[in-house]
Amino acid sequence: MSTRASDNFNEIMRFVRFITSCVGFDVYDPNFHFSAVTITVVSLISMYFIFTILTIAKEFHGNWMFMIQASAMSGSVVQACAKIYMGVSSVETVSKLYVQLNQNYTHFEKEEDARYSMALLRSCHKLRRFLVLVGISYMVGALGMIIVAVLASILTGKLYLIMHFHLPGIDVNTEWGAWATQALHCVCIILGGLGLYTGDMIIIVYLMQSFVYADILQLKVDHLNALSENQDSTEKQLEASAQLINIAKWHQTYTRFIDQCNDMFSVLVSVQVTTSAVCIVITIFSLLTSDWIGGYCYFCVLVPNMYLYCILGTILENCSEKFMYEMYNISFYNLNPSQQRFVLFMLAKSQQPGVILLLGVMPLSVSSALQVTKSIYSITMMMARFLQK
Repeated sequence: MSTRASDNFNEIMRFVRFITSCVGFDVYDPNFHFSAVTITVVSLISMYFIFTILTIAKEFHGNWMFMIQASAMSGSVVQACAKIYMGVSSVETVSKLYVQLNQNYTHFEKEEDARYSMALLRSCHKLRRFLVLVGISYMVGALGMIIVAVLASILTGKLYLIMHFHLPGIDVNTEWGAWATQALHCVCIILGGLGLYTGDMIIIVYLMQSFVYADILQLKVDHLNALSENQDSTEKQLEASAQLINIAKWHQTYTRFIDQCNDMFSVLVSVQVTTSAVCIVITIFSLLTSDWIGGYCYFCVLVPNMYLYCILGTILENCSEKFMYEMYNISFYNLNPSQQRFVLFMLAKSQQPGVILLLGVMPLSVSSALQVTKSIYSITMMMARFLQK
């Protein structure tokens, strides 16, 4: 593995772009356009909705629980639609931010202070580890749903479908029809998991860069403090003032970065958190009242799904607070009056840390996820008491 931070970042992005290309949505390319793969994925999503509606219409009178189970699975498809919309509508912003991040790595790794390269490498390590963990959660969930349903069908002789739609004209009560339906369900689950992971990758890559911005600011402030200790000449005062302006520009760059991320991701994170919460409630109800064997694996996918963006929001919130704290770490009394006034101005600007908004009203954070979890728990207890009666 290369010791250069830019090489590490480019290696990660090659993997990310390979995965996004597999589902036809390499939105990091400024010339992105729909390909045959993209059309296939969109067609599968449309097919899912059409076939599910037809199946519910056929099964509803005999089995109303089927409709509830199908509604739980539909939440993930709604998330996929939201991610497709976000990616396609934000191609220009996504590609521009990608270029900006590349420039950050190539520029700061050339600094004489080795701590810059170390900070960039730490960021790459955190990003790689986060992507791997999220990928494993999707892989375990998707394979778990497939393996559990297939094994249960083989061992019990009773058909357990992976998803909740039937193919028109194919009788799932026959052996051939059952396995043909299962095969299509496997394809949909694998492509669906890959597609959801693709959408998450875009947000993970960008929001994890908040570590880079915060660490670089800390090093810039350290350099300013070193310069401010000795300003006995006009040249050194000008150098300290230039570094102060450099810090202010870096803070503005970070603020614009957060604003762009909020514009791109606010709708998506709201859809993902709310649909995950609703689907968790529906899944719990289905597990309590039916024999939906794949629901257990699906539940294990929904919980990380709901908390994923909230964890990223907390990381962003902490890095934004670090920006504010680093402003307070500036050696204020070593600066001249004009420099002090400039610092006071930056302090005022840093008092409102950048955050991603959930539903446009509350900050995206783990504390918000805990509030949602409390609501899920309350609703679950109500359902349990209802079922006991």
